[in-house]
Amino acid sequence: MTQQAAASAAQLGRRIQNPASWSLRRRLLVVVGVLFAVLTAAVAIASVITMRVVLESRLDEQLLEVSGRATVSVQRALNTGDLATVDPAITPSGALIAVQEGDALGTNFIMNRIGQQFGLSERDQEMVLEAQTDAVTSVQLPSYGAYRVIARDLGGVRVIVGVSMAEANQTLAALAFVIAASAAAATVLVLMLGDGIIRQALRPLTSVIATTERISQLPLASGDAQLTNRVRIEDPASEVGRVQESMNRMLSHIEEAFDARSMSERRVRQFVADASHELRTPLAAVRGYAEITRKHDDGLSPDARESLGRIEAAARRMQALVDDLLLLARLDEGRELERGEVDLSLLVVEAVADAQAAGRAHPISLELPEEPVVVAGDALRLQQAIANLLANARVHTPRGTAIDVALRSEGDIAVVDIVDAGPGIPPEQQSTVFERFARGDRSRSRETGSSGLGLAIVQAIVDAHHGAISLASQPGRTAFTVRLPLWQIGPATEAAAAPAGHTAHHGDPIPASVPEPRTTDAP
Repeated sequence: MTQQAAASAAQLGRRIQNPASWSLRRRLLVVVGVLFAVLTAAVAIASVITMRVVLESRLDEQLLEVSGRATVSVQRALNTGDLATVDPAITPSGALIAVQEGDALGTNFIMNRIGQQFGLSERDQEMVLEAQTDAVTSVQLPSYGAYRVIARDLGGVRVIVGVSMAEANQTLAALAFVIAASAAAATVLVLMLGDGIIRQALRPLTSVIATTERISQLPLASGDAQLTNRVRIEDPASEVGRVQESMNRMLSHIEEAFDARSMSERRVRQFVADASHELRTPLAAVRGYAEITRKHDDGLSPDARESLGRIEAAARRMQALVDDLLLLARLDEGRELERGEVDLSLLVVEAVADAQAAGRAHPISLELPEEPVVVAGDALRLQQAIANLLANARVHTPRGTAIDVALRSEGDIAVVDIVDAGPGIPPEQQSTVFERFARGDRSRSRETGSSGLGLAIVQAIVDAHHGAISLASQPGRTAFTVRLPLWQIGPATEAAAAPAGHTAHHGDPIPASVPEPRTTDAP
């Protein structure tokens, strides 16, 4: 679970980092939020800058007024020779008055609210001396903060007057905080309202998405799907309404095409089934008359007897082809197979034994698990599928080619591997080997030709058992892998099970003559 959560978190992180994977609603919401935030920030910055200019203008006016009174008071003090007689009442709270005599400050102090005076430190004095004559500037005093200062020349003595910017800065900070808090709250409110509005606006598109998702889950390839889903049109005049209307028309056309295709396929399957069924009687008659004629072939010439043998071989071949076509037609019609508990281990053993008897020139090895592998299905059809795969490996490989058969379980899936060491299947033909009447190259063809239905029957049988078959081929190794669901034993099945345990072929007990070794090799 931890790994799954980590993988989900990583996937979410990649989606967040990749805006191209965002939904339309998220993109619109992000765009609205970003635009609102940018506009709000621009308005906030403009407001703070404007307020700062206004406050500085008022401070400058106050500074000019204070500097005039302070200059008069200092001039009077210079005439009396006592700078300490500067009247604190002429300066507002926190104002700065400094007298520069030569290159240093002779007398400097800062007035507080009750008229007390505080001197300037050396660093403060250095900053105060940067004040320009008859020009307002801003200085940052390490001990007292920001000041707007101006210097007046009294003939060899400069009077420097400053007004504190603390209240103005506090006002600006409070204004910025209020604007930021209001902007944040407004952004959240806009996102919430925008999300609701966007959801409401995109609700018709949501219904389109839901309909397409339902259609995507239908088994369209099987031809049995019913495209009855339609999108409910809320506003035909809107752009989304026109999209919905176009989609409904498209679905109607697709449904008509599917119905036509399904009808055509049913007709073809019915024709094949009827034709195969009707051909069985004349073929049986041909074989019967050929057998009767062979019983009385004493008066036949050698050429006639050879022709009779070819007639019998052709009739048998046609009979096998008709039976294969009839089986495929029945499987295509979806006829229910017999369902029962099938011992796949025993079935594979019997199929390998039959293949060894039919083709001694191909050594076959068999590997089985220690425990029987039981699946649910039709034992006769499953045996036919395994037999077809073994026959395919025998007839399409040179004499002496080894064939390996292995049976195993993977979770709740039974896996059968049939591997031959033949020349392999060309890559361009591997995608068509399971098609009907598919033919390989000469190295993998029967000497007398093949019907090309063997592997198609295998795939039809495996699909009917809800399994899967795959092919992996290269020169020197061709592997067919069949996967079938295991038999699921429930409480009722366990209670009804016989003491002997396992059964096969629709409940027949496993005969005692079944070979016990797990691996066998044909001579």
